[in-house]
Amino acid sequence: MLIVNPRSGSASARTTEVIAKALAADFKLERADTTARLHAAELAADAVDRGFDAVIAFGGDGTVNEAAQALVGSEVALGILPGGTANVMARSTGVPQDPIAATAFVSAHLRSGTRRRIPVGQIEDRYFLFSAGMGLDAEVVRRTEEHPEGKRKWREWSFLAKALNAAFTQYRGAEPQITLQVSGEEPQRLLLAICCNARPLTYFKRWPVDACPLARLDGGLDIFGMKKVRTLTIPRIAWGVLVSRNHIKWRSGHYLHDIEGARLTADQPMPVQVDGDYLGQWTDAEITLLPRALDLLV
Repeated sequence: MLIVNPRSGSASARTTEVIAKALAADFKLERADTTARLHAAELAADAVDRGFDAVIAFGGDGTVNEAAQALVGSEVALGILPGGTANVMARSTGVPQDPIAATAFVSAHLRSGTRRRIPVGQIEDRYFLFSAGMGLDAEVVRRTEEHPEGKRKWREWSFLAKALNAAFTQYRGAEPQITLQVSGEEPQRLLLAICCNARPLTYFKRWPVDACPLARLDGGLDIFGMKKVRTLTIPRIAWGVLVSRNHIKWRSGHYLHDIEGARLTADQPMPVQVDGDYLGQWTDAEITLLPRALDLLV
């Protein structure tokens, strides 16, 4: 099944038609376009119920995440055709960035039966492939989703503008509002918490934004948190996640590597995101790792 998000940046009618014809030449193909939020999850669940071999998601990381919701724990493989802004999952797993080239890549893996079984993170009842977060990163996602036209027009620059605005106006100087609890560790009071199942968190142009630089797709979960965000800290955070990767050693930060799970409890409702998709305002979130949960065509 080919699931297409027609609203994603690269999913033009012409490109989608070329991809569909290429896949149909080698495989028995069914195509479905998404029409609403979480529609990709419904389509993927239908593919599982009907015994499909694979679901191929053509869209951004949100579309890929939605499709994965129904495939976790099944034998139905997930193929990725990048059509969004960051395309984190595709880029971090070696899928070509051109959708047509990615189609040839996925087709080759389908023909050879090559799959990679990966662990998947879970935050409450939602799975994530590479990241989940509470606080600043989720606030940036929320603000970006409020202005989809700006996201399509300005792409990575839209995320950067929203990140700087949220950091300087809402999070700078604020008191920690999140309690992070991990088995065997002292509870930590944080202003933001980012959990990664893989790296990077996202991309800015060609540069990976490495909130959790030690995370790896075949390992456990990593968590990076900040206790304070000050004016001078903001450019240091940017330099750390883009260049030096030394933010994980800061006294104002907290980093955990290769853990199995955690609990986040907020003093008041805080924004939450998974794989760049805004979920809403939460006060509690249980995070766990599901080993060997999903087949990827990579």
